Amino acid sequence: MNYEEKFKDYKIKPFTRQEMIDCIEGRGSYRPGVAIGTWIHMNLLSIDKQEKLQQILDKYPSDFQEFYVKKPSMFGQEGDAYTWCDVPGADPSIGRTHKVGIDEVTAIEWDVYRKISKDVPDINEPTMFCNAPEPDGRYRMAWMSAGFWTKIWDYRGMTNSLMDLYLNPEDVHDINRRVLRYFKAIAKRGVEEAQIDGIGFGDDLGMQKGPFMSPEMFREFYFPYYKELCDYAHSLGLHVWMHCCGDAMMLIDQLIEAGIDVLHPIQKYAMDEKEVVSKFGDTLSFWVGMDLQRILPFGTTEDVIKETQFLIDTYYKPDKGRTVFTINNRLEDNVPIENVIAFIEEAYRYGIKAGGKENE
Repeated sequence: MNYEEKFKDYKIKPFTRQEMIDCIEGRGSYRPGVAIGTWIHMNLLSIDKQEKLQQILDKYPSDFQEFYVKKPSMFGQEGDAYTWCDVPGADPSIGRTHKVGIDEVTAIEWDVYRKISKDVPDINEPTMFCNAPEPDGRYRMAWMSAGFWTKIWDYRGMTNSLMDLYLNPEDVHDINRRVLRYFKAIAKRGVEEAQIDGIGFGDDLGMQKGPFMSPEMFREFYFPYYKELCDYAHSLGLHVWMHCCGDAMMLIDQLIEAGIDVLHPIQKYAMDEKEVVSKFGDTLSFWVGMDLQRILPFGTTEDVIKETQFLIDTYYKPDKGRTVFTINNRLEDNVPIENVIAFIEEAYRYGIKAGGKENE
């Protein structure tokens, strides 16, 4: 179904593919974008919230089509090559009768990692794009699995991962090369098989106050892989979207240099929104996340509306665009659904007003 046919009866139409591209690339937009689907997993919400949320999403369709690439398993079954670890019996949870929430207990050792086949995850997995919707004239973004820094946590746990930067640098680089190979395959196949316009991944480089590593360490271990991925994606005509929790202020200049096009969420209470926009607003687009730590779960609808207006006033400039609104992480059931609805409705209402189209 084409764009005009699918959205002909909507009072507020989503961005077309070109309108989203113009917004990302700084050529202006008649309102901020709104796209929250990546951060909504309906199965995490109660049935009544699912129904109310679906009603509002049917009224205001996302400004792009986003979908998850089929994720490889962490530990594969026999004969399964679409996995991050194909070493038999490597899963530390085997034989446990209860969950363990300590990263270092769930980690694998380097001697196990070094036994993993070099060609997994299988980049030719035939069902990689099984979640891709049919094109409908909107921008299309394929959301990939955890990024370079985040992936080492899966293998090694947090404390080990930080120590490994000093004690096992070559193994860290090997993980990065594995992730890069997989991500580049997604980009290439995504263009050929799913008509994508962008790729996205999460890499939580920030803590609440500052990054996990110094800019110098990021430069040594992660910048080269970010840059190679972005250069490759750009050569295919793709944008690169990145999620990064926490305070990554000290690393944003390197993210821009590497080629990241859109950054999410610019986390409130971890970074200063006005400072970020002042320093980087001319060279970076923002997938702005509404706060999930305090405002959405614990604020009133009036608080949510006020914050939405603040975010639009801070980030959005009609002559540039560069602003798409969402929430700052996965929506959980503790959030009053009325607050989510208020955020979505106000993002459109006040966004249209800010764009100067309210009376047209």
